[in-house]
Amino acid sequence: MTGPLRYIARGVWRSLSRHRALCLASVFSMSSILLILLLTIMVLTGVDRYVDQLEAREEISVFLNEGVSRAEIGILAAKLRLLNGVDSIRFVSKDEAWEQFRADVADEALLQAVGGNPLPASFVIRPKPEYRTADGVRSIARESETLPHVEEVRYAGEWVLRAEQMVRTLHQIGVVLGLIVLTGVLFVVGATTRLAVQARIESIHLVRSLGGGFLFNEAPYLAEGFALATISAGITLVAARAIHDSLAGGLFQLPIPPVSTLLGFVGMSGLLGLLGSWIAVATLPRKWLL
Repeated sequence: MTGPLRYIARGVWRSLSRHRALCLASVFSMSSILLILLLTIMVLTGVDRYVDQLEAREEISVFLNEGVSRAEIGILAAKLRLLNGVDSIRFVSKDEAWEQFRADVADEALLQAVGGNPLPASFVIRPKPEYRTADGVRSIARESETLPHVEEVRYAGEWVLRAEQMVRTLHQIGVVLGLIVLTGVLFVVGATTRLAVQARIESIHLVRSLGGGFLFNEAPYLAEGFALATISAGITLVAARAIHDSLAGGLFQLPIPPVSTLLGFVGMSGLLGLLGSWIAVATLPRKWLL
């Protein structure tokens, strides 16, 4: 088995050496196409992390009416804990709310203009992980509004909902780009394979006449397509890393996907190259290979 494999490896190396300009053009084209896909994956990774952070910080503020007694606050706290999806609650008194407001504003003129403490006491509800979505937060907020001594309920669920809708749209765009990239890689590898076959048509006929089969004719071209696509994917990773480093410390950053995702990206690229070469060989006029 090592004989045919060695022959295939030599054939790939010979083809890459003899057709350097063609191979470099193919690698450049595929790297450019794959870079678009990888940057899209990086953008989606960053957006997913941002939405996860929004959901992780999702809290519901339940503001109370003025003049609520301690006993009524205790009863309300017990009812809030019994609501579906509530993980924990925290009571914020009027004084605590005012001190937090003073720390956030730090503008004495504005504080003097406000005068006394107009802020109400409140409960801050922390939803359970499975309820940290727009629909989950909304359901807790609506139940909280029906409880006695509740003046108003505020939450940022609508922002999370919009973020989730944006993520779904971006993922759909990513799928479309993935299909475009798939088509582009297949086209580039297929064109390269067809040109390589045309350039070596005489040697192919010679090998055929000596009884050489698939391993000695078609297999080297399939391996060449796999090698070109894998090399292109490696160059794409280097380029993406350079873009990531250039944006580090700036306002807009592109996170590097997990290693498993990057390995899957390289493997997928190699398989696309293999498939593109196979399609090219399978659709060649049979007289070329006979």
